Amino acid sequence: MTPLRVLVAPDKLRGTATAGQAAAAIAAGVQSAGGGADSCPLSDGGEGFLESLGGPNRTSQVADALGRTIEVPWRLDGELAVIETALLSTTVLAAGPGPAEAEAATSTGAGELIAAALRAGARRVLVGLGGSAFSDGGFGALAGLADLVPFGPDRQVLLACDVATGYLDAARVFGPQKGADRPAVERLSQRLAEQAVLLADRFGRDATVPGTGAAGGLSGGLYAAGAELRSGLDMVAERVGLAERLATADLVITAEGRLDGSSLTGKVAGGLIQRAACPVWVIAGSVQPGLAVPDRVGTFDLTAEFGADRAHSDTAGCLTEAARWIVGAIGFG
Repeated sequence: MTPLRVLVAPDKLRGTATAGQAAAAIAAGVQSAGGGADSCPLSDGGEGFLESLGGPNRTSQVADALGRTIEVPWRLDGELAVIETALLSTTVLAAGPGPAEAEAATSTGAGELIAAALRAGARRVLVGLGGSAFSDGGFGALAGLADLVPFGPDRQVLLACDVATGYLDAARVFGPQKGADRPAVERLSQRLAEQAVLLADRFGRDATVPGTGAAGGLSGGLYAAGAELRSGLDMVAERVGLAERLATADLVITAEGRLDGSSLTGKVAGGLIQRAACPVWVIAGSVQPGLAVPDRVGTFDLTAEFGADRAHSDTAGCLTEAARWIVGAIGFG
């Protein structure tokens, strides 16, 4: 019997497994059940964006989200550069920022990374926006770019975005996730309104279209300066040949930390469900109770099956067992 051809295409499970680690664990389960695994870690523009596009081969010293100098990896492949802005915020978000940190968070380092890429010869820069702590409307990044803005055909900047939030709503939607309380959200919103006017005056481009609220408005600041908004998943899918790999798959197994309604619009799981003609299984750290999914989609809740402690402490082992069970249940293993 021909082995089941399984496309293993997970996102990260935040705090427990990178997309690459998740893919390796799931592939092990697929293979132990007799299936063939095509490992394809994915990202929608947040954590894992750099890894999904080949991993780093350069580093630069830049400012993190609180202005402290850190060394950040990025990728240069000919005239194409890949930057993951989440790497500027990892320690800030892990520390549990409060209102003061939320208001002080700067995107300066993102601008410095883009500048480093352009000065190293990149003519096309892919910028992952998800997972950031920024709140400054992109003004820090524009300062870090100095005389390299506005962008043009000779220095194209593509923004990997998975949200439709506009610039003026960035603080209200994302501020509480970054430690901002209600007064801080109000102050940040007022600042964004003022900055939107300044951006329009400086660049002649509206910074408030859908998607410009990503990364605390970094998306809007760069968009006003000539960057282009793109779906993060579409960007990654194009680079890894996702359409061609889906065409030869009998089954897709993806994974993410929590599967809920937002997962089905713009995220990795939803994108795969939309693209795949074959059955799709989503392994998640937890699944929203009562979540409606298409008939050809299966879900596997690690917390419900293995308990919260093991799902967090042995995520790789749980993913492997879940994948083994799924392949066995399909009946081709």
